[in-house]
Amino acid sequence: MAKKNTTKIKKANISTEDEFGKLIKLIVLVTVIFLVFYGITFLVNREKEEEEETSSGAQIQYDNILINDLLTQPNDEYYVMVYDSDDVYNVLYQTYLGLYASKEDAIRYYTADLNNPFNSSFVGEKANFEIKTIKDLKLNASTLLKIKDGKIKEHYVGEKLKEYLKEISASEED
Repeated sequence: MAKKNTTKIKKANISTEDEFGKLIKLIVLVTVIFLVFYGITFLVNREKEEEEETSSGAQIQYDNILINDLLTQPNDEYYVMVYDSDDVYNVLYQTYLGLYASKEDAIRYYTADLNNPFNSSFVGEKANFEIKTIKDLKLNASTLLKIKDGKIKEHYVGEKLKEYLKEISASEED
């Protein structure tokens, strides 16, 4: 009987050693797979970082202004297109302004979003263009303002806005 017990113990030791060996192999396999994926991820991220470093930096945009700065731009004469982002004619306005800007004799134009929270104090039920200070300005729709020497010289709203933009954007050949 004593022999049977030692055989069983030896079999139990052998089977425990087999299980332990399988566990070690599994741990090594999982570690190798993890290291391979880590290496691939590291290489991909390094390539992306190199691409980002070679791309151009942030560019400052000077064409979109706040209404508060409407009269203080560096040019002596310029337009400011104050647009209501809900206006269905915005694409038309931008098309006309793009055509106008491509002309040789075009004066500079800026844009301002009437729905920008920083411009909310300039929104009113009724438009007011007769101003002593910029704080008196009130707008209620998309408007083109012509500014000269820090003063509003002309303004166009509604149908007059569309007609004026069409007129200034038309080529001389038309």
